[in-house]
Amino acid sequence: MTLRHALGVDVGGTKVALAIVDENFRVTNRMEVDSHASDGFELWDRIASATTQIVQNSKFELAGIGIGSAGPIYPEIGTVSPVNIPIWRDFPIVQCFKDVTQIENIDLQGDVMALAYAEHVAGAGVGAKNMLGMVVSTGIGGGLIIDGKPFSGETGNASYLGHSSVNFDGVKCACGRNGCIEAYASGPSMVAKAKALGWQSQSSSFVDLAQAARDGVGPAVDAIEIGSKALAVGIVNFVESLDISTVVIGGGVALAGDVYWEPLLRHVSAEAKYSGFLGNLKVLPAKLKGDAGLIGAALSVIK
Repeated sequence: MTLRHALGVDVGGTKVALAIVDENFRVTNRMEVDSHASDGFELWDRIASATTQIVQNSKFELAGIGIGSAGPIYPEIGTVSPVNIPIWRDFPIVQCFKDVTQIENIDLQGDVMALAYAEHVAGAGVGAKNMLGMVVSTGIGGGLIIDGKPFSGETGNASYLGHSSVNFDGVKCACGRNGCIEAYASGPSMVAKAKALGWQSQSSSFVDLAQAARDGVGPAVDAIEIGSKALAVGIVNFVESLDISTVVIGGGVALAGDVYWEPLLRHVSAEAKYSGFLGNLKVLPAKLKGDAGLIGAALSVIK
């Protein structure tokens, strides 16, 4: 039997990944485009060029295009306004892909919903009836699986977790709200906190912050401690309201290893005990790593 293929697109705060994905989760022809640009259509021109190259080099007929984008997203009209891509506001991403590829079958969903679906069918969440998927990277987002199916909510933005507040008098987030999880627990937020605490580094990379923490640099250790606790509080608040016992976390920050996971799991355990019913809560690293969003986005048009 011939496998079906689709173009998967994963729009994140620092990069846009594109690839051909088949229904057995194989990823080929992968390319990445830097999300930083002077205006929205300069960024789109780079994405369009990569898209054209991938489609022309593919030997498969494509069943469609699956787009997973940082939010908010507006699937009914095919536009996106990612908080961490300020040059895209009400950007007509679906129509732009139609114009470039002449493909009509295009699905738009949240980037973390795409990750959650991929991890549920082929990764760390296999076998879970209900699951919260998360990305912790430049931004923080959530994707929800309920009764074995993706749950996107009324507008497509369900589990918009990074912009739920854990401190109403807290740090002002890029979205304008005070105390959002993302304002404490994203990679850039932890880097900024470490520098405010005295970390002497010119780097803006969480990779470098994590290494400093491994080396025992106090401000780096403290920033990760603060960020991981904010995330833990947000996770427990969310799963407590829905009685969910499986959480899968992907994204660049989640790749840092024990220096991040040890404080995160410690804080999750400390917060969960107050509920009285989250004793079996599992918080797991994503298995599909950088391809999860691409796979989940593409599966939306080939499964």
